[in-house]
Amino acid sequence: MTLRDVSWEPVYESEFRTNRTLMETFYRPFLNEVIRYDRLAGYLSLRSLAHALEGVDSLLETDGTVRVIAGADLQKREKGAMFPDADEPLEPWVESQLTIIATLLDRGDLQIKVGDPKGGDGLFHPKLGIGVDREGNKISFEGSINETLSAWQYNYERFKVHRSWSRGEAKYVEEDVSTFNALWNGFHPSVDVFELDEAARQDLIDWKDTDGTLDEHVERVKNHDPQKTVPEDDTAGVVSIAGRTPGGIHLAEEISTVTPWPHQRTISDTAVSIYPNNLLFCDEVGLGKTIEAGLTLSRLMQVGEVETALFLVPAGLVQQWQNELLDRFNIHAYYHERSYDGDHMIGPLGDAENHRITTSGTTDADTWENTPIGSFVTERDGPTVVIESWHTARRENNQTHVAPRTDDDVWDLTVVDEAHSAREETKLYDLLGQVEDASRCLYALTATPMQLNVGELYDLLRLCDLPQGWDDKERFVEFFETRQALGDSLDTVGSRYQSITDGQQQVLQQFQKELDLEEGEGRPKIERIGQLIHEHLTSNPGYDKQANALVDSTTTESIQQRKALEKLVGVRETSSRFDDPRSLIFDCGPTEWSALVEASQWATPVQSRIFRNTRAVLEQCQEIGLLDDTVPTRDVETKRIELGDAAPLYDQVEQYIDETYKQSQKVLTGKEKLALGFVMTTYRQRLTSSLHAITQSLQRRMEKLDEKVEDMTEEVSDLSQDAGVTEATIDEAIGQASLDAYQPSSRGAADVIQAERAALQEFVDDLNQAHTDPKIAQLRRDIRSLRQSARDNIIIFTQYHDTLEHIRETLTDTHPNVGTYSGGGGMQFDEPTGKWVNVGKEAIKRDFTDGDTNILICTDSASEGLNLQTADALINFDLPWNPMRVEQRIGRIDRIGQKNEVVKIINYAYKDSIDGDIYEELEGRLQLFENVVGPMRPVLNSIEQDIKDAVMGGSGSEDTQAASEQVVAEADSRAKQAQQKAEETGLASQSGEAATREAIIESSGLDGWEPYCYPAFEEVGTGNRSYEPLVSLETIETQLTQSDRLEAAEWGFTALRNHTRADGFDDVVNDAYVLALPDEGEVAIPDSLGETAQAELGGGSGIVVTFKPEIAEKYPSIRLLLPGDPLFAALVREATPETMDCLEFVCGRRGTSGSAVTRSNDLSDATQATVVEPATTSEGVDELLGGTSTFREPDEAEQVVLDWLSKLSIDR
Repeated sequence: MTLRDVSWEPVYESEFRTNRTLMETFYRPFLNEVIRYDRLAGYLSLRSLAHALEGVDSLLETDGTVRVIAGADLQKREKGAMFPDADEPLEPWVESQLTIIATLLDRGDLQIKVGDPKGGDGLFHPKLGIGVDREGNKISFEGSINETLSAWQYNYERFKVHRSWSRGEAKYVEEDVSTFNALWNGFHPSVDVFELDEAARQDLIDWKDTDGTLDEHVERVKNHDPQKTVPEDDTAGVVSIAGRTPGGIHLAEEISTVTPWPHQRTISDTAVSIYPNNLLFCDEVGLGKTIEAGLTLSRLMQVGEVETALFLVPAGLVQQWQNELLDRFNIHAYYHERSYDGDHMIGPLGDAENHRITTSGTTDADTWENTPIGSFVTERDGPTVVIESWHTARRENNQTHVAPRTDDDVWDLTVVDEAHSAREETKLYDLLGQVEDASRCLYALTATPMQLNVGELYDLLRLCDLPQGWDDKERFVEFFETRQALGDSLDTVGSRYQSITDGQQQVLQQFQKELDLEEGEGRPKIERIGQLIHEHLTSNPGYDKQANALVDSTTTESIQQRKALEKLVGVRETSSRFDDPRSLIFDCGPTEWSALVEASQWATPVQSRIFRNTRAVLEQCQEIGLLDDTVPTRDVETKRIELGDAAPLYDQVEQYIDETYKQSQKVLTGKEKLALGFVMTTYRQRLTSSLHAITQSLQRRMEKLDEKVEDMTEEVSDLSQDAGVTEATIDEAIGQASLDAYQPSSRGAADVIQAERAALQEFVDDLNQAHTDPKIAQLRRDIRSLRQSARDNIIIFTQYHDTLEHIRETLTDTHPNVGTYSGGGGMQFDEPTGKWVNVGKEAIKRDFTDGDTNILICTDSASEGLNLQTADALINFDLPWNPMRVEQRIGRIDRIGQKNEVVKIINYAYKDSIDGDIYEELEGRLQLFENVVGPMRPVLNSIEQDIKDAVMGGSGSEDTQAASEQVVAEADSRAKQAQQKAEETGLASQSGEAATREAIIESSGLDGWEPYCYPAFEEVGTGNRSYEPLVSLETIETQLTQSDRLEAAEWGFTALRNHTRADGFDDVVNDAYVLALPDEGEVAIPDSLGETAQAELGGGSGIVVTFKPEIAEKYPSIRLLLPGDPLFAALVREATPETMDCLEFVCGRRGTSGSAVTRSNDLSDATQATVVEPATTSEGVDELLGGTSTFREPDEAEQVVLDWLSKLSIDR
């Protein structure tokens, strides 16, 4: 069609007696036929133009052009005038309207100029429009109408129309065209016409949504029909139960800031699918156990499976876990803190004072509900995640606070980090047994499930509801020993036997020889192998496919033997009266025994309860193109530093530590012996860190020896038995006290303390004299050298805050761009004032990434919280005795996506120190840090003990080389033994398959659970979805920011896009709001320390929020107002009525008695269901806000629920 094919009226005016507006009667039909639209308007609203362009294809194609001249005051009003209510939250279809305009403007199809009458204060006030179609036909209109939405739809307006093909009207059209061209080209005698200010033009272009195409935005605007959209109240109801809808579990991934690697997705998919089975997460270091556990928890919380969760973690990792859960999964966890004024739960937003909840419970309560943690959990309204240090929880008087003696599960999920510390005969071992009893489900995390003893593996697997027979430690250990011996015996005998009986006898004899057994002792052991394999295969329903394949591939010599094998592996039913697995195995011959040995490679709790991936999985991902980023290599150098003039003082301090340590070990006993020995061991490590660190400690020690302090023998002695203890661990474990203040109090202790005091007094004055630490001089040289080789961004790590302070104070005179990051947060040097100021984690990370801060000094307590791929080099100013801590430091920069192909690592150690000798030997002989720790990982903790023994054993300088060589030789030997044990138990991967996504998924999962797959997953590990989330993040944003109920309750959202405080946050303001609170004391204002987005944009009283995870990831001070945040839950509750108007909830439940489906418009019924599908009850009203989803009819929705429940493998 053309303009000539439409019947045009000579005059158009608004008619309020009909439902048809000027937009419908004239504007859209007119725009639908033209390819160029020229407009003169005193007042311009681009939203009205966008509204008119809905469905008008000709002007949205690349050959359509719109030229507008508007009043000059447009230049002053800029974006705020063209987009009314610019500080108000916008609905998604309005955002799309603006994106349409921005896109046309950006590609030049929309051009805007401004007109200003010459010689006076008058207004540019014409109201003329001209349209040209593909054949050159023209229409012009002129009258009262401006280019606004109100004019076209709501005002009374009147205008005349002229057509170029009409003889009597053509001259008017030509005059109109001539006037517009004169104005546009700047030739008009009475009007000056200017280009739109570039800043204003760019502001408009900035509306363009880079996440969607123009067609998608046009489609959204087209499809928006308020008559079909369910009301606000019903939408709020849907949002409140979004996680329980068939695809609701995927919201967890939409909210997360991480994209899981294939092995991580496989692990989380499996754990969710078989919840509430207890499992061990044992991937090697650096493979993302935190992500695996966090994603699983987030998913289970989304679907309502987990309401209460407990994290038991090492003391030094408490805040790290809190930060990781918040930053990656929007999970708001609270950690427990005990201080002089009582027990408190500390939230993740704001500092401890701003988000500190004093609990009502007491430490000596009779019931769990009245303990500090129990009272907090029971009084909370909504899902609750608690983090507690297991260093604190393991104490006898604290155990019931996390593990009450009750038949009820107080925790839906418990996660234990560094679980390898829970070896038998430790307090943590006892605690975990009690916690497991109080938990519906438990996940234990460790990269070291076993060192050299298979019994250590059992200590963890006992938490996993082992099948009958496997729950005995002696039998468990024996199984792997005898399985190996049986396999070797079968290989030795081969097929050299005359009959089945002869073959059994030969294998039995060889078996007894392998294990050095007496005659008759071999048969019971082989019987137990058969029994344990049978118990495991029949207790896990997911082995059918593997077991049938095993039987089919085994050539048996008789039907009797085949039946016996089938019964043993669970593919044929057994009689409890006649079929004893111990006898069935001797109904089999060597051929069937070989099949059973093969089955034992995958039919054990190691394969069905332990996730175990090695670094090889990353190499496989890179090989098949799943990782495009750089996987860097390392250049490691250890520098031995001469003490020089500081040597005498160093030797004197060393002598004091050695003598006090030996005296404590000789005179003291029990826990006091351990405790004072730990203090001296810590001092020895501080001595090797820096002279400043040991000076600070000994000065404090001298002051404290004359004070009376609370006894902390138990706490300190417990620490002495732990591996990898950090300064943060010590501080958390002993609370408000200082390790420097520890004194034993038993008989004989006074003599030890008196001798220590006397030794300190001999050189305490020397401590106060200035001594230049030679490490500082070396540091300056290395920084200069690194920068000469273009390695500008440098991280320096140390164990101790005292050393950190010393480094920063000595560097700032020559390197002002220094920052620090420790457990206390981030600090920067303010050059104008010459002082160090707190700026927070967000600012320190951003400035280091942007290059504003190029030297960052960190403590170990901060190392896990930093992922800094932009760093060029790392300097270990000191070397912890546990090599794994050094590896964790290196892991902060040696990450996938590191900008450098080679990362430079420099280690410092004083010359002639034993620990330095050992590290140098480890690096030279075993290349300890050249590659990511692999085979050495299981024995690193024992290396720490070896270094302690060598250093504290008092070896003379002439023995240091021999001591170093012995430590390294023993470490090498233990590593080989550990690798052998790992292979024997199945912990070590021996897969030779070619790298494919399918192979990675298969090797990353568990055996024995094949039929189990959560209904929303199409298949475990693939990422394919059976159901999509009903609610999008965009719908949540629209629902909350547009809610009348929230506005009535005095919650207010202000968009930041035009805010005066938005300068410097261009990447934030289009997707962020300031949320005003009805009561400022009701919600904690996030920490606004330093130059954070919250501080700059929040205005002091409001909370800066976003609905975009990527924004919250970059600016942690901005609150992600999505599921997981208690504030989100509170707002949704406020916005949601109890019953729905246009919807009903089809609710499905699955239990031991089968599936049940009910219908209700009551929200409380939906919140108790396993799965919910909202259905429309009003004809024609079937769209969710934003048009992102369509509701089904009730009968169709019920079928969806039934289908979903039929796929649920485990009763929930």
